Amino acid sequence: MGRFEQQMEGLEQAKDDALARAVHGKGMHGGWESQAGQFLVAHYTAAYLPASTLATAFTDRRVLVLADRAKLWQTKRAFEVQWEAPRAAVLGVRANPKGVFQRGRFELTFADESWIALVAEVPTHAESFAVQVGC
Repeated sequence: MGRFEQQMEGLEQAKDDALARAVHGKGMHGGWESQAGQFLVAHYTAAYLPASTLATAFTDRRVLVLADRAKLWQTKRAFEVQWEAPRAAVLGVRANPKGVFQRGRFELTFADESWIALVAEVPTHAESFAVQVGC
């Protein structure tokens, strides 16, 4: 592949990246050592394959993220704890952040000012989840 073709391919990739960012927004804020970064590291190192379905739960003491580790042939979900933190480490839930077109998006915001974006399976549940958490 010549230099011109490489430049054109790079421009095409940059355009695709910009479009994806406009629709989905930034997925995380904070470095790999931040709480958001550690959440992502836990997600990708928890098993051979990251779970496609996560469930987020808040208690008065902890925040839990459960991953569905059911095998393809299983009909029931098999959730296991993938990540947890003290309740004080998570400042809140920001539903449907401004400037992002993706419906159902919510962000877990952490005490170290980092955050990570997640998407509710049912888009209308993001707002009610944020209200119920009440952070």
